[in-house]
Amino acid sequence: MKRLLLGAALLALPAFARERAVVIYPREHAIFRPLFHTAHQRLLVEMLRARYDVEVHEQVATARDLFGVDVKGASLVIISGHGSPFAMSFAGRDGRSIDAGERERLAAFLGSLAPDATIVLQSCETGRGFAWLIKELAGQRHVIAARGTIPRDGLHIDSLAPFAISITCEDEGRRYDCTLRLD
Repeated sequence: MKRLLLGAALLALPAFARERAVVIYPREHAIFRPLFHTAHQRLLVEMLRARYDVEVHEQVATARDLFGVDVKGASLVIISGHGSPFAMSFAGRDGRSIDAGERERLAAFLGSLAPDATIVLQSCETGRGFAWLIKELAGQRHVIAARGTIPRDGLHIDSLAPFAISITCEDEGRRYDCTLRLD
């Protein structure tokens, strides 16, 4: 009887929940040589699917769009866009979609992630300043960003468990590891 009850109890338990990853891509209309909607990016997402339940959000163009993405409980979020040392843009290289002026909304957005989440800023130059703001607002969560210009194939998943990523930058034809990790 005890075995029957134990078996029934085990069947009633939910299946093991996988960790959740959210991948966010900016608006991009490029037909020739897109930066974000590439085979390399599709391969990265497929690699993530081996460990995570992955949600992909494409054509995110504004801060409002970004903050409308549900990241609650996610253990990994990759935010892609054009970057500078002080901001990210989702609707083209010019302008700022998110910067220090969005502190309150950024804090709420990042605060809904899992406590030990990893945040990847897949954008050029954000590792020279903006990543530090994200780290301040994210608390104990991990932040990874680039300290240079990321080519189309510059993001590399080194390990899924534990999660590790590296970023190769290319400036003036020279390729180098430009990964900034803020733990």
